Amino acid sequence: MPSVDFATVKLPGLEDVTVAVTGAASGIGRAAAVLAAQSGARVVAGDVHDDMLTNLERQAKEAGLDVAVTHLDVAAPDSVTDFVRLADAQASLFGVVNSAGIAPDSSALGMEPELWARVLAVNLTGTFQVCQAAARAMVRRGHGGSIVNIGSAIGTTGSADLPHYAAAKGGVAALTKSLARELGPHQIRVNCVSPGGAINTPMMLSRVSEDYLGARVASLPMARIGEPEDLAYCIAFLLSGLSSWITGQNIHVNGGSLMQ
Repeated sequence: MPSVDFATVKLPGLEDVTVAVTGAASGIGRAAAVLAAQSGARVVAGDVHDDMLTNLERQAKEAGLDVAVTHLDVAAPDSVTDFVRLADAQASLFGVVNSAGIAPDSSALGMEPELWARVLAVNLTGTFQVCQAAARAMVRRGHGGSIVNIGSAIGTTGSADLPHYAAAKGGVAALTKSLARELGPHQIRVNCVSPGGAINTPMMLSRVSEDYLGARVASLPMARIGEPEDLAYCIAFLLSGLSSWITGQNIHVNGGSLMQ
């Protein structure tokens, strides 16, 4: 697993706000949580991988960052309710990053119904449940906010070996636009960040061979692997007031693998 650099990098506009991050134990979610905390936010980090969360909490404490961790299963409504309640109790929830996701390989013809249901439950329904609970808290508080959902280039292009994941991520992009329309009058912005190309995360590295990864990286216009921090910078920008008139967008961060 790539290590997160607890360095001094900061982005403006996140000082003294509370940000909740799902899927925060590793990869993009972890990088987003760390960068938000480094930028002055109070972060509540949730994931099903408790041991990895404990490691994040320890490293954050050593670096003097305000990161609270809690077990979270985004597919379980009660778990989502508890997570959002904890984040809002910290000091009024302002930002949300929906990074929890799973992507087990399967063809459409060989897929069992249970696998289809599980992937959509985590990647799409889980994202909706967190958005809904967080938006209700934000509307009640009346101070606006920002929600950043994590999509995927596959949600645009499709995939022969990840049709369930592609369908879920395509749904996340559409959900983002719908929520942006509904929540805009409350000054709550909703955007989507879609990684693509080749990203140095446990999910990506567990699925492909070194030869495939090398060929994939060589095919990219930027000719390098993407790091979780590359996504985190975009996420932090969308969370902050620097993007105060950006909503309903699906921003592709992929080293040039998909250009729109």
